[in-house]
Amino acid sequence: MKGRSLWQVEVSLWLLTLLSVLTARRLFDSWEFAPLWLIMALGGHASAAVTRRQRWPLAAAATASAVMLIIVEGLALYSDTLWLRLLPTAETLRQAAADVTAAWDAFGIVEAPTPATAGFLLVGGAVIWLAAFAADALALRTRSVGQGLLPAFCVLAFVGALGTDAWRIRSAAAMVVCAAAFVAAHGIHHTGDRTPVGASDRRRATVPMRTALRLGIPAALVAALLVPLLPGSDAPAIVSWKDLDGSAPASRVTISPLVNAQGRLVGTSGAELFRVEADAPAYWRVSGLSRFDGTFWGSEQLYGDASRHLDGRTSDELLTQQVTIAALDSIWLPAAYEPVAYDGPEALYDPETGTLVTEHSSELESGMTYTVSSSVDVPSVAGLVAASGDVPADIAQKYLDLPDNFNRRVAGLAADITADASGPYAKALALQNFFLENFVYALRVPSGHDAERMEQFLFSERRGYCEQFAGTYAAMARAIGLPSRVAVGFTPGELIDGVYVVRGEHYHAWPEVWIAGRWVYFEPTPGRGAPGAVVYTGVAPQQVVPGDPEAAGEAGSGFIGELGLEDLEGLSGDLEGFVDVLDFEGSQAPTGSWSEWLVVPFYAVLAVGIGWLIIVPSAVRVRRALHHRRARHDARAAIGAAWDDVAETLFNLGIDRRTVETHAEFADRVDRRLRIDSGELRSLAAAAQEAAYAAEPPPPQTVTEARLDAQHLEARIRSARSRWDRIGTACRPSALTAGPRSRRRNRAAVNGRV
Repeated sequence: MKGRSLWQVEVSLWLLTLLSVLTARRLFDSWEFAPLWLIMALGGHASAAVTRRQRWPLAAAATASAVMLIIVEGLALYSDTLWLRLLPTAETLRQAAADVTAAWDAFGIVEAPTPATAGFLLVGGAVIWLAAFAADALALRTRSVGQGLLPAFCVLAFVGALGTDAWRIRSAAAMVVCAAAFVAAHGIHHTGDRTPVGASDRRRATVPMRTALRLGIPAALVAALLVPLLPGSDAPAIVSWKDLDGSAPASRVTISPLVNAQGRLVGTSGAELFRVEADAPAYWRVSGLSRFDGTFWGSEQLYGDASRHLDGRTSDELLTQQVTIAALDSIWLPAAYEPVAYDGPEALYDPETGTLVTEHSSELESGMTYTVSSSVDVPSVAGLVAASGDVPADIAQKYLDLPDNFNRRVAGLAADITADASGPYAKALALQNFFLENFVYALRVPSGHDAERMEQFLFSERRGYCEQFAGTYAAMARAIGLPSRVAVGFTPGELIDGVYVVRGEHYHAWPEVWIAGRWVYFEPTPGRGAPGAVVYTGVAPQQVVPGDPEAAGEAGSGFIGELGLEDLEGLSGDLEGFVDVLDFEGSQAPTGSWSEWLVVPFYAVLAVGIGWLIIVPSAVRVRRALHHRRARHDARAAIGAAWDDVAETLFNLGIDRRTVETHAEFADRVDRRLRIDSGELRSLAAAAQEAAYAAEPPPPQTVTEARLDAQHLEARIRSARSRWDRIGTACRPSALTAGPRSRRRNRAAVNGRV
């Protein structure tokens, strides 16, 4: 039974790995990671199983598996850069290295659930593949059941450490059940010599499996139901490393919301995040990012109590907003800039960046409501033009800071663009217009905004999404002496029955420049425009059109173009027609779409496999039927055909007739081997021997009895074997040739005794 029970070990181990992959949903905000990672898990196991069955050395098997890993991930994530659409090139390696670097940088600050970015898909897929290969090698090469469990449970531990709390008990319980099934199957395969296929022996061999499942399933259910009820299960962790709160409310630590910009735009585009009841539209801002380390924009914010009045800039133009949270999975409270009053659940406020966050919880709750009043007065063009270039020391120290190794080519470009501009406002406007006149919005681009990515964005591609426009603009503004930062939030959303419905597709980032003692919006992203800001930016209010991501916008809307300052002064901020001119297609993979180069071949292979499961058994049945049809008028041949059917079944089990054996001797050996203890095989052997050697052909009654004996024998042998064993035997390629090979052995035995 060792050869046949091997299927049980492999299937149970594969299920364990696949389940560990599914638990990774606790790390991501959607299931977009699952197709690739499941294929990687199957690929790792398949490469290990094939090379092991072919008796390859471990080093050769690992090398072949690594090559397959590189090819599959290349097809999945970088198909456009591959040589002959198959082998990686230098560009493939460069993009992969950039994505891995971005993933590593994001890993230190991002919090689950996070979008499945290309870097996370690349690294995670490789880990899953290697874990699957290692599990197979440890379980079936070294025969170590404990080490075979280790890779899957390492994945589970990683997910449990960094993932959300969703499904943690249920996923652990399911893993316990799969692990119990694997341990039992492993024990059946590697304990004792269980070659008999008799019914009683089959039942004895499956006792470990039944016992493990009977114990494992109740234990998993008890753990899932009772553990959450135990005293202290809801108590705070002893080491609260996942807590965002820090040591006191005033020092709450937050991650950069800019890390998720591309993922939010792609992965949650249609999901409603929150609603705003307000008299006018605005950008619903969540945070301002002041620190740029050359790779990421972040912030070092100190929060104070946000109850009632906030320490913000006051004006006569106030906008009151009542916000209702739907599915916004963050700690930030969206509000128009600059908040001056807050009423709602306990929150913290950073006056420097105008950021509101929840005080204790790690994410907003659906149905939560709060009210914010914000000062939304629009700066006048005259005031901006008259502003001097003097910058307060504290502002300059923080908002002009750039890394020492900041790209000189980028800084030189910023200086060239603003060479003819006089004053901070004119420079900021010239920089904005440079992007709007020469770039296009696109999501199907490599992610990130580090120095290398910024140079590609500016000098070669000139395509990107809001994060890249805002981050690049702010860095270039600092390079020419304009204090700047990146703001993150949402465009107004879709106005429905007087309420602004904000979805994932409205996620946005934009730069803010310090001019005339205040922070001023600018909009370098094509297809976007802040309400009211048209009077000084020349960009009409615009955003994505719900349900029509490829809309080009109405005539006269969008970027108004090169206008003088006197033209901007006369524009109205009440322009209508929120439009979209963005290229909203593609995925988070840096290049190509793996639906064409991986999913289609995957389903093609799956179709071939299903076809094989149908065609091979059908071909065997047709071959047997034709064999009987040719022998229907010859009694000797008819009995020989019945004997051939049984001999073929035994041949598939590894029991073939020797040339020196008579029919009766072969039947005795089979009976000792299988312990069937039936006279049917001996009766059939006697009839076949009589048909082969008797001078007269056998009577019809003997032919009928031989056929019935053959049918009963095959039915008994099939019932004594497991379903997977029967399917595996029936669908093996050798099943197509087993009959002819068995008949040749029988003829050789007959000829040898004549």
